[in-house]
Amino acid sequence: MPYVIAAAVIAFISRQYSLRSIWAEMAKGQALPLVPLALATYFASLAWVAAADRTVLRGLLPEELTPTYFAVAKGKAAAVVLHIVHYALGQGIYATWVARRTRLNVGQAGGLIFYIILGELGSVCLYAALVIGIGRPAVPGSVLPVVLGVALAVIAAVVLLPATRSERFGFLQIWVKVGRKRGLAQLAIRVCQHATTTSATWLAARWFGLDIPLGVMLSYMPVILVVASLPINVAGFGAVQGAWLLLSPWAPPERVLAFSVVWQAVSALALLVRGLPFLRGVLADIREGKGQAGVPATVNQ
Repeated sequence: MPYVIAAAVIAFISRQYSLRSIWAEMAKGQALPLVPLALATYFASLAWVAAADRTVLRGLLPEELTPTYFAVAKGKAAAVVLHIVHYALGQGIYATWVARRTRLNVGQAGGLIFYIILGELGSVCLYAALVIGIGRPAVPGSVLPVVLGVALAVIAAVVLLPATRSERFGFLQIWVKVGRKRGLAQLAIRVCQHATTTSATWLAARWFGLDIPLGVMLSYMPVILVVASLPINVAGFGAVQGAWLLLSPWAPPERVLAFSVVWQAVSALALLVRGLPFLRGVLADIREGKGQAGVPATVNQ
């Protein structure tokens, strides 16, 4: 289904806009300087996201079973390589790796990934709400209520769910284990990650030839990131191209689409450079099925 949807979106866009014009804009744009920028951006992004994920793990696990910061960074970098193929595949590999390293059972590992995904969604919406509220860019008035509502819902879950008590560690009980302080801290770290990636994307767009105001780019990029994470894209292409067209009031749509393709390509290259050296080790951890202490992982159903 993701392949069908992605193909349908691309086909629709190709009927609306000339592929020749998009290709011409790609040829005119400055693509080569974007490569080092993408590398710097995604290494910095990894530093933030590893810190956020380990903050969650430290609340969930005893210290002797909590992977080190660099172990989390390696695991995340390797898993994100598979995000290029499909977001769900990357998340599944990451969840399996964490379960093997930490001896979590299936339900606990699923709850952990669900918590992380909600943290990513809530933080990206919180970031967008902050940008729109402070910068007041020229975006539709309906955007702020939506992103603010999602952000507040996630923050409410982080603050209120730890007040619940249960002897059994169920799918949603990760909020109790992580607690309020660590939950809010990981959201703040993820906001810094989004600020890094969106600011770098705006700079890359400027270098490519898109004259889009910073406030507008920072407001719409979270929306684009959310659409890019949906399971209706393949290798970073599909519905996300439609999301990029939100920026067409500020730049020719063919140039916007050309930049989205080029930036996706150099970003994928950066993710490969960042994660491929660790992919073999992460898959080995999964095959061996051993926890960090070197004993077989337990699966308590």
